[in-house]
Formats: sequence, C-alpha cells, structure tokens
Amino acid sequence: MTVIDPLDAFDHLVVRIGEMRSVVEAAPHDDLHRAEGVRYLLRFLSAGIAVCVEHDEPAYPEIGTFIENRRSWGLDNPDTKYGYARLAPGASYRIAGDPGTACAMELQVNTGHMSDGNFAGWNAVSRLSTDDLVTEADGSITIDVAPVRPAGSTNWMATDDRASYLHVREYFGDWDVERPAVLAIEPLEGRWPPPPLGPERLLEHLELLEQWITVGLRCWDALGRGLATTPLADITPFLPPLSATGLGGQAYGMGAYACEPDQAVIVELTPPAARYWSLSLATWFWESSDVADRQCSLNHEQAVVDDDGVVRAVISHRDPGVANWLDPAGYPRGTLAVRYLFSDSIPTARVRSVAFDDLLDELPDSARVTPDERELTLRRRRRALVWRYRR
Repeated sequence: MTVIDPLDAFDHLVVRIGEMRSVVEAAPHDDLHRAEGVRYLLRFLSAGIAVCVEHDEPAYPEIGTFIENRRSWGLDNPDTKYGYARLAPGASYRIAGDPGTACAMELQVNTGHMSDGNFAGWNAVSRLSTDDLVTEADGSITIDVAPVRPAGSTNWMATDDRASYLHVREYFGDWDVERPAVLAIEPLEGRWPPPPLGPERLLEHLELLEQWITVGLRCWDALGRGLATTPLADITPFLPPLSATGLGGQAYGMGAYACEPDQAVIVELTPPAARYWSLSLATWFWESSDVADRQCSLNHEQAVVDDDGVVRAVISHRDPGVANWLDPAGYPRGTLAVRYLFSDSIPTARVRSVAFDDLLDELPDSARVTPDERELTLRRRRRALVWRYRR
C-alpha cells in the first residue's frame, strides 16, 4: 500500500480549510457576522486539532480541553469545563487525581467520534457522576475504566468494543469558589516512551480533522442557523434518555431569540428545585459569545430572583441596568438555551419581546445595578474564567 506523503495530505487539508468559508457566506452579510464568523472558523479548526490530532492517541491518552471561552462551538455551556480523551475499544485505563469542587461533574465513556456530526448516534457506554464517586482519605479519586471491574476497584466505568472516547463535564455554579478537577488518565497496557509518529498515523489524524471541518462543521452550522431563523417562542426543555451522551439528569431546552437594537426580550421562568439551572445565549454560529467579558449567561447562583419567585432576564443590546441582563454581543438573532440538572420539575421559559424604551416599566420590581456594579461583575467573571483554565 502506498502511503500518501504527509505534505501532500497537508495540501489537501488546506483546500478543505478554505471551503469552511461557506459557513460564513451563508450567514447575514454584515461586518459582525463576517469578522466573528471567520474567528469562529479559526476556533472550530483549533478545537478540531485538539480532538482529532493532539488528543487522538488512545494508546497514550491525556484528558485535554477542547471547548473553552476562546474555543467555543456546538452550543457549549459557559458554566462548563469540558474534557476529552480518546479511548481504544476494549482497552483498560486508570484515571486518578483531584475531583475538584464543581457543583456537578460527570465522566462518560462514549461511542462514535465528534468529527462525524452524528450526535444522535453517539451513545454512553457508562457514566460516573459526582454523587457516585468514592474518594480516598486525602480527597483524591481513582477510577478504573475497563471491560470488567478489577478486584478491589472503588470506582469503575465499563468499556466495550464500541467505546471511543472519554468525555468529562464539570458544571460550575459559584464561579468564584468552586475549583476545577485535576485528572490524569493512563493506559494499563503499553510501555513508555510512545513510538514516534509515522506517516500512516498522521494520515489518520488528518482524515479525522478533514471530517471535523466538513461533516462536523456543517452539522453544527445547520443546527445553529436553523434555530436562529425560527420565530421567537416559549421554550420547554426535554430530558434525553440515559443512553444519550448528554449530561445525565439534565433537561435541555433550545429556542431562538430575536432582538433588534430598539427592542428587548424578556425571559421569565420560575426556578425549580435543582442542582443547577441556567439561561445562556449562543450566536448565529452556535458558539457562546465572549464568556469572560460579557454576561451572556446566568445560572442558579448568579441570577437574581424577584420577590414573587420568578427570574426575569433581559436580552438587549444596551445595558438596561437590570441585574439579570443577557448580553447578545451585537447578534440580533441567535439561540437561547435553558438547562435544568437534577430538577424536580421542568418549567417552561416564557419569552416575549418589548420595546427597549418600555422595558423598565415592564419590570418595576426587578433588581437594578449601576454601571460600576456591572463592571465589577464582569471583572469577577473574567478572573473566574482565568482560574477555571489556569491561565
């Protein structure tokens, strides 16, 4: 068999990268979508390099970050730190480290590959959450990932011949206080050092990356564009089956927002008793806007509840001086996501549009903030993101 020269494979990939521009060409033709769209393509490419190249070594895996505030895609949650490691079908591994103090964490062994865009076809082989973990006396954890539970194992995740990757989600409610986990994964077979990278293995990486920027990119683009162009409507989340690869116990709600400069959108919900809940905005390209510098999301720790027990959030392009402002980062259309984790009910988020000049009359009893208080909130938000990713 003739192996393609790595440089020829690279040249082929560069052509495919150039074709990514069609996603931006299909967006509204204005300066915002042009500039932000090209940056999104670069970030999506960066995420693909992480998933398809740098963290695509099942014989010697490591848990890497592939979504963050500077590498946002796929309707990511601003409250979440995502980890990824490629697994070999039927292989055995050990995960160890500090579980951190996030309000919720779940590890999943999943099938499929994120580059194929077939998220409905991905399945969870096994999962282990914060509530299930047994910690050692020093607070650390050890998790065995294997087809059969090893003797004496305190924490075990099953794997099989369909298993393809490990997905770690950490959900943060109080960004200022909760600490991220520090985890390492090691294979129980194999010896160090790993063998050198050869042309055959590099070609496998590049084929996955090509799939990421063609099939995967167009999947997420279709979903984001489809939601952004639907009419404004109330949102009722749904609870996926445990066989799906979404966070176990989390109800997901997705809908559109539409807000022109002279408008405001009021989102009202009665928070359920839940481990976690949130409202968040995503752009036309299905990425969170600048999570660190804009209040594009609110969760159960951050939102202010009115005296009648209702949370009233406001989407508007100008700061309305309302505590629960959701900043759309200049995008007149995008996705509004509602999430409830381990909730005793799944309330509908009610959505309505009003004139911006009438907004405060519509919310006479909702908490207000001054410009200085808003700036302090945003500064704290940035510091918390720096801490989450240890920059």
